Amino acid sequence: MATLDVLKLVPIFSVIVWYSLAALQIYRDRIRTSTEKFFLLACFFTGLYAMSDLAFFNASSRETARTLASLSVTAVTFSAVFFFMFTQAYVGTKGTWFSAFLLPPGILLPLIWTFMIHDVAQPEPGSLFFPLFTPYLFAVWLIVLVGYSSKGLVNVYRLHKIVKEQNPRLAKRVLGILTALVLTFVLGLTTNGYLGATQNTNIPPPFSTLFIVPGLFVSATLYPGARGRVSEAMRRFRARRYTIRSGLLVYNDGTLIGSLSISGEAEMDRDLFSATLDVIQNFMRTSFPLLRGKSLKTIEHGDLKILIERGKYCYVATVLEGEENDLLRRQMRDELQAFEEENRMVLAKWRGIQQEAVGVEDMLRRILKPPEMFPT
Repeated sequence: MATLDVLKLVPIFSVIVWYSLAALQIYRDRIRTSTEKFFLLACFFTGLYAMSDLAFFNASSRETARTLASLSVTAVTFSAVFFFMFTQAYVGTKGTWFSAFLLPPGILLPLIWTFMIHDVAQPEPGSLFFPLFTPYLFAVWLIVLVGYSSKGLVNVYRLHKIVKEQNPRLAKRVLGILTALVLTFVLGLTTNGYLGATQNTNIPPPFSTLFIVPGLFVSATLYPGARGRVSEAMRRFRARRYTIRSGLLVYNDGTLIGSLSISGEAEMDRDLFSATLDVIQNFMRTSFPLLRGKSLKTIEHGDLKILIERGKYCYVATVLEGEENDLLRRQMRDELQAFEEENRMVLAKWRGIQQEAVGVEDMLRRILKPPEMFPT
């Protein structure tokens, strides 16, 4: 009986860990790029899975238990899907077809809520409820879940190899995450997967409690004060796939604050370039009412792309040749936020005098130049 009482409470720790990670992402404004959104959604659904399991273990009626079981299955499904989508976008490529990965779970969703859990069992009064699955639907669902989860684990392994080339010490932390995720996957498959397939009502399903372990490893690696950043290692790796020709910092009224180009790059009229960018953005906002309140993020012409990240007072634009990625955009935004914080008083009363802004060239140089190799 004591074991069952513990199981009724333990998932709360998984809820705290994963929702704390989600809250940290929101607090740090890490919700703008697609990879950041995928990670946030993975944290949210993992926390929801633990929360629904917590409520399921403490359900007071069969109807409530069945509803909570469906919610639990739904949450763990989308947790696996967004875990895969995050890791795939982080270490691989992301095209216009990427949203198609949501199609299989989208098809399964109505089946989960209507046919998959046909009943719940309670061996004796006061004991835990156990979900009873429709065998064929459960098998299809399990295949989908294992497929997404396995590919996500492969992507984490790829991440470990990439980081290891640059910083073996940091790679050990990634290896810790990978080990925790693999153990959770294997133990979950051999417990909840086995119990669901055999309709066993003697052993409580403990999978949601296992998510505490990878959650703690991820928290230790992503904590803002952690030594070394995985994102910096990945940004250096991704920098091999593009070349930034120029970088410009422009005030919101179209005034050029500063610019920098790589050596040997043909000079351009930077004042005219910044003014043209401002005209294009104003044209888009005035011509398309749906875009009001939003800003232009990319302009593409031939092999060149102009990436734009906007702050409170100004925006930074980079002329790039090659494959853009979310990590570069995150760096642009972080550098811009730091610059605006340092020059807050000057920018609030901007007079168009470039010399009044401090650190413009250094900021643009850090964006144009890939991160240095980390010490081992």
